[in-house]
Amino acid sequence: MKTMASTNKRSIRAHLACTLSLLATAVGLALTGLGCNEGQEGDRCNPDLSHNECNSGLICTPATDLCPENYCCPSDGKSDNPYCQPGCNGGAAAICAADPTADAACKFVADHPDGG
Repeated sequence: MKTMASTNKRSIRAHLACTLSLLATAVGLALTGLGCNEGQEGDRCNPDLSHNECNSGLICTPATDLCPENYCCPSDGKSDNPYCQPGCNGGAAAICAADPTADAACKFVADHPDGG
């Protein structure tokens, strides 16, 4: 003989399992959707990959030798994005802070106290 309490416990467990499964699916779909929105101008990228992870018209390269990282920037070099300009939005300052003997970066920082 089944009691009402044991039937309710099974029903609650089944409902909870279904809810958790739907939640996990929703999170997975959301993360997948976010992963497809890469390669915008000024996004960090990895030039060592076998494919170009930047959107059309952008290349994965440092804007200048004063960038400690690589960013998706226009192949023609024309950009208003601070990560695609000399100084790399504070990147030269980071290089100079890490290595005070990096003459080009430290000179850039001295000449552009606002970061470029």
